[in-house]
Amino acid sequence: MNDGLMRLRFPLAALWLGGLVAIGAIGAPTAFAVVSEKMLAAAVASRMFHLMALLGVLCAGALLVIERQRATSIARSGGLLLVAAALALDIVGEFGIVPRLLAAAASAAADAGRWHIAASAVYLAQTACVLAYVWKLSAR
Repeated sequence: MNDGLMRLRFPLAALWLGGLVAIGAIGAPTAFAVVSEKMLAAAVASRMFHLMALLGVLCAGALLVIERQRATSIARSGGLLLVAAALALDIVGEFGIVPRLLAAAASAAADAGRWHIAASAVYLAQTACVLAYVWKLSAR
């Protein structure tokens, strides 16, 4: 396996994890703290989360290619599984849950809170998968 590609794993994973944490812990809360109109703050936060989802797809795609070339057995595919799980959560969140959350919030539906909890849980699970992957890489 190309050493240059292997060395790309950590920076890609760190970029992905850093973006997830920065937007989830800093960007979105700041949008709601600074922008007084709740729907405008939601639009700003939604845009940040959308861009992060796209970055996640790009990072995951590159990492999957690298990990797939590296994984020669199930025992060595832990990194591959973590990246695949994080990508799946990214896609489910962005294209499955978030559209329902936005529709519910726009119409002030009663289930908007449940969709927000679901979106937050999926985002947190994705972040945990990427964190576990980074942890696994740093242990080597």
